[in-house]
Amino acid sequence: MTVRLDQLPRDLSWLARRLHEVVDDIAQIRAHTPDTAAADALLAPADTDITRWPQTAGTTYTTISRCYNIAWKPRLRILVATTTSGGSTGTIRVSINGTPWATGNAGAALDTTAALPPTVAIGDQYQITVEAVRTSGAGSVYAQVQLIRAVD
Repeated sequence: MTVRLDQLPRDLSWLARRLHEVVDDIAQIRAHTPDTAAADALLAPADTDITRWPQTAGTTYTTISRCYNIAWKPRLRILVATTTSGGSTGTIRVSINGTPWATGNAGAALDTTAALPPTVAIGDQYQITVEAVRTSGAGSVYAQVQLIRAVD
């Protein structure tokens, strides 16, 4: 870009005003830009047919799904959709590296945000397992992870 001598600012107040305008413009852009810093654990679209979700009819905790993640932040949010069949009731448990981390009743969404276990340091790879147990009835307990997100 070329500027003629007569177009240059004559004093520093012009530069200060222009800098203030640029800072305001950047703030407006940031306010309208999605936070992509949280795109740390993308999941494939989940099957909508509940009969194909991970499931168990077991009466002791059974691992029905598992994945691995990297600890980018000190806390984790996980959302697990759950349901039952055959009049059953049950419990869903999420464990991290074998340590129980969140528990909920089957038939209700398990939506938990909590600190990672102290044995998991930032940068470590850790294992997330979803376990389920049928506590009554003759059907099955189903659970499908729908969101995993590292949070501060």
